[in-house]
Amino acid sequence: MYKPTIKMLKCNVFCLTLCVASGILLCVAAAEEQKCSINVTEANSSMESITLRLTTAGQDCNFTVLSVDSSSGVTHCVEELEENSTFQCQVVSLEPGTSYTLDIMSTTDEQRANVTQQTSPSTVSGLQVSETSDSLGVSWQPGPGRTERFRLLLTDRVGVVRNLTLESTTKNYIVTDLVPGRVYNITMVTEAGGRQSTTSRQIQTVPYAVSNLKLENNNTQDSLRASWSQPQGDVDSIVVTLSSSGTTPLEKTLSSDTTKALFHQLTPGRTYQVSVATKSGELSNQSTASANTVPGKVSQLSMVELDDSNSLKVMWAPPGGDWDKYRVLLLNGTQTLDNRTVEKGVVEYTFSGLGLVPGRTYRAGVMVESTGEQGTVEYCHRGMAPKPVSELHIRHADETSLSALWSHAPNSARDGYAVELRHGNATVATRDLTRDMRECTFNVLMPGRVFTITVTTKSGELNSSVSVLGRTVPMEVRRVHLSNQGHVDSLQASWELPPGDLDYCSLELLHNNQAVQNHTVPANTTSLQLSDLRPGASYRLVVSTVSGGMVSKPAVAEGRTVPAAVGEVMVSNNGRPDFLGVSWQPAVGDVDSYLVLLKDRDRTVHNLVVSKASPECVFNSLKSGRLYTVSIATRSGSFQNNTVVTARTQPSSVQNPNAIHSARDDFLKVYWRHAAGDLDRYEVVIKYNNTVVQNQTVARSQNDCVFSSLVPGRLYTVTVSTWSGEYQSSVSTDGRTFPSAVRRLALGDSGTGDLVVTWSPALGDVDHYEVQILFNDTRVYPPVTLGNEARDHRLASLTPGRLYKIVVSTFSGPNQRPQFIEGRTVPSQVRNLHARPGDQAASLRVSWTPGDGDVDMYTVSLSQGGHLLETRPVPKHVTELDFQGLIPGQLYGVEVQALSGILVNNSTTTGRTVPSRVTALQADSDHTTHSLTVTWETPVGVYEGYKIQLLDDGRDLVSNISMPQGSTRHLFDQLTPGKWYRVRVVSVSGGIYGKEAVAEGQTRPAAVNGLTVMTANTSGLSFIWRPSEGYVDGYDLFLYNVDETLRGRQTVEAGTQACSFSGLVPGTLYKMEVVSRSRGMSSDSSILARTVPAPVRSLHVQGGKRTDRLSISWLPGAGEWSGYQVVLYGGLEGSTTTLAAQELGMEQREHLFQGLVPGRLYRAEVVTHSGELTNAASAKGRTAPEPPSMVSFRDISDNSSVELTWEGPASGDYDTFDLQWTPRDSLSITAAQPTSRVLGGMFPGRLYNFTIRTVSGGGAKGGPIANSQPIQRSLRTNPSRLRNMHCFPQSSSSISCSWSFPDSHWDSYTVEVRQQDSWELVYALRLARDSTSLSLENLQPYKRYNVAVRVASAGLSSPAVEENVVTMIDRPPLPQYGSMRGRYASPPPPFCSSSTAAGSVTSTEPSGSSLSSWLSPMTMKSCRQSSSTLYLPSRTTEPTAPCGPTRQATFPVAVPRNREWELGRCLRSTWGRGWIAWEGLVIQRRIMITIKTVISTTSVMVLSSLRLPTE
Repeated sequence: MYKPTIKMLKCNVFCLTLCVASGILLCVAAAEEQKCSINVTEANSSMESITLRLTTAGQDCNFTVLSVDSSSGVTHCVEELEENSTFQCQVVSLEPGTSYTLDIMSTTDEQRANVTQQTSPSTVSGLQVSETSDSLGVSWQPGPGRTERFRLLLTDRVGVVRNLTLESTTKNYIVTDLVPGRVYNITMVTEAGGRQSTTSRQIQTVPYAVSNLKLENNNTQDSLRASWSQPQGDVDSIVVTLSSSGTTPLEKTLSSDTTKALFHQLTPGRTYQVSVATKSGELSNQSTASANTVPGKVSQLSMVELDDSNSLKVMWAPPGGDWDKYRVLLLNGTQTLDNRTVEKGVVEYTFSGLGLVPGRTYRAGVMVESTGEQGTVEYCHRGMAPKPVSELHIRHADETSLSALWSHAPNSARDGYAVELRHGNATVATRDLTRDMRECTFNVLMPGRVFTITVTTKSGELNSSVSVLGRTVPMEVRRVHLSNQGHVDSLQASWELPPGDLDYCSLELLHNNQAVQNHTVPANTTSLQLSDLRPGASYRLVVSTVSGGMVSKPAVAEGRTVPAAVGEVMVSNNGRPDFLGVSWQPAVGDVDSYLVLLKDRDRTVHNLVVSKASPECVFNSLKSGRLYTVSIATRSGSFQNNTVVTARTQPSSVQNPNAIHSARDDFLKVYWRHAAGDLDRYEVVIKYNNTVVQNQTVARSQNDCVFSSLVPGRLYTVTVSTWSGEYQSSVSTDGRTFPSAVRRLALGDSGTGDLVVTWSPALGDVDHYEVQILFNDTRVYPPVTLGNEARDHRLASLTPGRLYKIVVSTFSGPNQRPQFIEGRTVPSQVRNLHARPGDQAASLRVSWTPGDGDVDMYTVSLSQGGHLLETRPVPKHVTELDFQGLIPGQLYGVEVQALSGILVNNSTTTGRTVPSRVTALQADSDHTTHSLTVTWETPVGVYEGYKIQLLDDGRDLVSNISMPQGSTRHLFDQLTPGKWYRVRVVSVSGGIYGKEAVAEGQTRPAAVNGLTVMTANTSGLSFIWRPSEGYVDGYDLFLYNVDETLRGRQTVEAGTQACSFSGLVPGTLYKMEVVSRSRGMSSDSSILARTVPAPVRSLHVQGGKRTDRLSISWLPGAGEWSGYQVVLYGGLEGSTTTLAAQELGMEQREHLFQGLVPGRLYRAEVVTHSGELTNAASAKGRTAPEPPSMVSFRDISDNSSVELTWEGPASGDYDTFDLQWTPRDSLSITAAQPTSRVLGGMFPGRLYNFTIRTVSGGGAKGGPIANSQPIQRSLRTNPSRLRNMHCFPQSSSSISCSWSFPDSHWDSYTVEVRQQDSWELVYALRLARDSTSLSLENLQPYKRYNVAVRVASAGLSSPAVEENVVTMIDRPPLPQYGSMRGRYASPPPPFCSSSTAAGSVTSTEPSGSSLSSWLSPMTMKSCRQSSSTLYLPSRTTEPTAPCGPTRQATFPVAVPRNREWELGRCLRSTWGRGWIAWEGLVIQRRIMITIKTVISTTSVMVLSSLRLPTE
C-alpha cells in the first residue's frame, strides 16, 4: 500500500497539497517545520469505526482526532510501543456508509491535518428467498446507516445471470425467466461512497415436472412402459416409482435425458400407479399416471364329451395375477351357441340343453377379465367321431406308386376322406377326397419300401380311420462301373444304390461270356474288389437288387485289367553331348505293343512305337548336359503301364572368361559367357603359383563372381568349371589385384619456402613410387620416381603461405594407386605496424603493410597489462582496424597475426586512447540568486585531472581553474542574479586532452506576492497579485483541478498583475498557480478558489392528486455540490414568509411537504450548497383542490336537454369547475350558476358519462393549474318514437305491421296488441333491435285491434306509436273445378287481394267464379314490384283455367296508398308457384286484364296485356 507522507511547511503564500491514495483525501495546511509533524501512513475503516495510523518527526507529541461530520467526541491517539513516534487513532460509534472528515490535531503544538474517509455500508438483514420453477423472490431489510443503492447479483455455474442495480428504498425483487432446477448464488451488495458490503445465499429453482406422462401395457401381461416428455431446465436425475396396493414399490433412478422406463415381471391384471419425479439438488417435482396390465390366460383348457352325447364340459386352471371374472363361449364355426360370465372361483362349466349334434366339432373359449381389461381368449375343440370305411386293400403297385381301394361305411355322416401314406411313423403324403371317392393313388414313392395307407373319415373336425400295408417294387442300381484302378490283377466294381429300400444286391462276373465269379452283398454296399485276374484281360459284370422277394431289373458294366510293366531298363550317353541309347526286358501277360517317349521336362521330344518283339531304341540330336526322361509304356486295349527312367547328356564349357580388379586392392571379379546347353552350376577356382587360394560355387543363372581378401597388386590364375549332374567341363584365365596406397602419408618440418612429405610402405606387391606437387591442380615440378624402399621426400623453392597438393602413387604392373595430402608453407610477417587513437572517444586505430606470399586473413589482438582483451579476424585486403569501447586514456598492446590455413606469423606494438568526457555536467543555482554550483560525474576510464572554465552570456572568460583527479563539484559565487552562464570541463590523461563538456545555468527569479481571489461566479474566477522582484521574462498562469489535472493555462507579460478563467465547472474547488519565468527558470505562488455552484435543473412542484401535500423534485445542476436546502414560501414570487425548510444530502432529488391547504399556490426554493458558496432556484406549485359533491340531474324540456347541479368544496381554494362527457357529442352548455350547467342537444336513447372536477389556478390569477379528483355520473336519455309504422290485415286471423328504424339509440322494441272493443291485452312482445316488421296470428276474423310499439333503450321506453287494423272476413267456399281431360290434385293457388274497401277485383267467367278468390292477403304482402303482363296457363284444347275457360275480363283492383308497386311481383310469383300440373294438351291463351287502381281518388294505373305462364 502506498503511504503518503505530508511534510508541514509554512510560507507567506498559503499552499495546499492534495494526495489521493487508498481512498484517503488528505488536505494539509501547515507551517514551517515544527516539532510535531503529521504523516498519515494508513487508514482503515469498518462499518462503525475508522482507524488511522500516523507518524511524526517530533518528540513527546500527542494527537487527537475529531469527526467534523458527527456528534462523536474527541478521540485520543495511542502511541505504539513497538515503533517510536507512531500513533494509532480509532474513531468509533460512526454511521455505516457515511463519509467523514476527520480533523487530526497535535495537542503539543496545535499542528493539524484533515483526512476524509468513508465507512463501509452495512449489509442487508433477513435475506429471504422463495423459489418457483422459473423465478426467485428475494426480500430483505436494509441495514443501519446510509445506503446509496443495492445491487442484486445472481450467478450460476456458468457465470453472471443478472446484475441488477436497485434503489436504496427497495426491499424485495422477483427475478424471472430463470432455468428450472438450477442452483443460483444470490449476492446482495450494499453500496455507499464507493465501498461495498455483501451478503450471499445459495438457492435453487424448483425443477419442472415431466409432461405427457403415459403408462401403457402394450398388450402385455407382465410389463408396463412409462413414457414422458423431457422437462426443460436443469435436472440431475429422474426417479420413476411404480407401485400398487399391497406390494413393495419399484423405483428406478435414471439420467436426466431419459424419456421412458420399462417395468418387467409385473402381476397380470393388476392396477399400477407410476410416479415420475424430476430431481435437481434437494428439490423435486413429480407427475403421476396409472394403468392396468393385461390379465393372464387360463391354462390346461380342455373339453370332454359327457355320456349323454348332448353335453360338453369345459375345464381350465386359473391364470396368474389378478382377475375379476371369466367369460365362457361355445361356438359352432362362427356361430356363438352360448356366452356366459362366471365367477372368479369357478374352474369348469357344462354346456347342456343346446341341441348339440353328434359328429360335429364345437369350439369352447375362456377369457379372463380384470378392471375393464380383457385378456386373450383361449380355445379348445371337441365333438363326435364318424364311422370308418370298410374293405380297404391295395389295388396296384410298381416302383414309384401305390393304389388303395375301399367301400363307404354304411349309415354314417361324413364330409369327406383324408388318406394318409406313412412309412413307419413318418407321414409321406396326404390326400383330401370328397365324400363320394373310393380309391386313392400315391405317386413318386420310394421303390421297394413298405407303406401304411390310412383312410380317415372326416366329419367337421371329428374323424375315424382304418389302415392297410403295401410295398413298391425295388429299382435297379445306377451308374454301374468296373474299374481296374491301375491294378494289373484286379478290378473294382462300383455302383450307385437306387432310391428306395433294398434287402441285398446280386453280382455276376463274366470273361469271354463265361461266369468267372458270383457275389451277394448287403443292401448298403456300393463297391466290390474282384481279385486274382489276368493282366490286360477284358471282363463283364451283371448287378441286380432284391427287396422283400421282389427283384429289380439287371444293370451291366464292362472292364479290363492294366497290362504289366517292362523290367531292367538301361540308358547311356556314350560320352557324347547329343546322344542317348535305351533297352529293356519284355512284360508278362497280354501286351499289344510298346510306346517309348523321350521327354524334356513336360515336352515330348521323341515318340516311338516299338513291337513287343524288339525291346530297344536310340535318340540323337539332343541338348548337351540336359536331363531327359525316358518312358516305356506296355499297352493292352485302352490301358497301358509305364516304366520311367532319367538320363543326362555331357555338358559344354563356358566361353571368354575374364578377371578384373574394379580398382580395389584386395578384390577380383570373374565373369564369362554362359555355356551352351543345360547345366546345374559353375565352380570357380583362383590360384597363385599353382596353389588354390579360394574357390566358389556359382548358380547356373549367374555368369560372374567376386573374390576378396586377396593380396594387393598380385597376379592370380582363375579356372571356371561347368557342372551338369555328375559331368563337368573347365576353362582358365589370369587376373591381377589393384595395388594399395601408401600408408600414414604426412608432412614433416616446413618453412616459408619448402615442404617435407613422409609415408609408410603400401601393403601387397609394389613395383615403385612416384611423387608430384600441385597448386590449383597444376603441376609445379615434373614427377619424381622413387624405389619401393623410399619413405620420404623434400620439396623446395615454394611460395610462402601457399597451399599445395602432394600426390604419392604406388605402381604394380600397369596399375597405379595415388594418395595425396595438402601442405601449406608458413606465411610472412606484416610490416609497418602502428597503433594510434581513433576518431571516436575510447578507440584505437591499428594499421600495417602486408608481407610477401599468400595470406588468408589477419587476426588483430588487443591486450592490456598482459591480459588479452579482444581478438578480431580481418580480411586479407584490409590493412586498418579500429577498436571501440575501450577504456578512455588507457595504454594497450596490439598484435597482428598473418594467417594462411592454420599457420600464423605475428607482429606487435602499443597505443593509448583519448580520455573520456565528463558526464552529467550541470550548473544549478540551488534556488539562489547569487551563485552557481557546477557538478559532474567522474568520466569513464583513466584520467589525471580536469580543466574548468566559466564564461558569461557574452562568452567572456570569468574563471579558469584546474581540478585534481576525484573532484566532482565546484561553487562559483558572487554572480549576478538572473544572469545566464556557460561552464566548460575537459579531462586530461597522459598529456592527451579529452573532449570538452559544456553546461549552462542561471540564477533563479523571485516569485510574485499577494496572490488573492478578486471575483467568482458559476463558471469563472478572477485573481490579482503584486509583481515579483528582480528580472523576469513573464508569468505562466495555471489553473488545476483538485486531482492536480490542468484545467486552464495562460501566459502574460512581466507587467501583468491580474487574470480571469472562464468555462469552469460550478461549485468546484480549483488551485491557481502563478509561475515567474526567467530563461527557463521559474518560481511559483498558488491559492485555492471555488466557483459558485449551479442551481438545480428541472425543478417541479407538484401536488398530484393529493390536497394537503406538495412534492418538490429536481435534477442536479452541472458541476459539484455538497448538499441542498429546500424552502417553502406561502405566496407568489418575492414572498418572504417561510412555511418550512429542510436540509438535504447531496444525493437527494426530491422532498415532500405535508399539511398544506387544498388548492393553494406555494413557492418552493431549492438552494444548492458547495463549500461556503450557494445558489438557489425556485418554482411555483399548487395543491389539488377538494372535489365537488352532491351531483344531480334535472330534465329541462324535451328529451334533448338536462340541468346538472352540484355543490363546491367545503374547504381550501378553488377558482372554477371543469365538466367533461363521453361520448363527445357537440352539446350546448349554459352556465346558469357557478355550480350548475344546462346541457342541450343530447341524442335520444344514448348513455352519457359526465366527469366534474374542481379547478384551482389559471385564468386571470395565472400560476399553475390543479384539478381535483373527478366525480363521475351517468345519464341516459329516453329513446325517440318509431317512424313510418303501418299495419294491415293478412287474413281473417292475422295482421302484419312494418316500420322504419328510429332516429335514436335503442336495443329492442316492446309491442302490445289489444282488442279495440274490450281493450283486452292479446299480445305483449319484445323484439330484437334489428326487427322492422311483425306478423300476428290466431286473431279473430273481422275484429279491430290496437297495435302499440315502443322503442326501448336500457330499460327506458319511448312514447308508443299506435295503429288500428281490422282483420279480414272469412273467405267464401272454394268453387268446384273441372276439365275435359284431367283434374286438379289440389285447389288452385290464391291471387292478390286488398285489405281496403277502396276497390275490388272481379271477373266474369263461364263457371261463375271470381278472380278475387285467387288472390290472398299473404300474396299481397309480398308484392314489391310492378308489371304490366300476366300469363295465365291453359292445359286443354279449349281454353280452360283453374276457374274455367279463359276469357278476356276487365276488373278494377283497389290498392292501399303507396302499395301500387307491389302488384306486379305478386302476380308473377303467385302464378309461378301455385299451378298444379294436369294432363292434356296445353293451349296458351292471352287474357287481357285491365286493373284500375284508385290512388287518392284521381290517379288510375292501367295494367294491360297481362299473360300467365303456361307451366
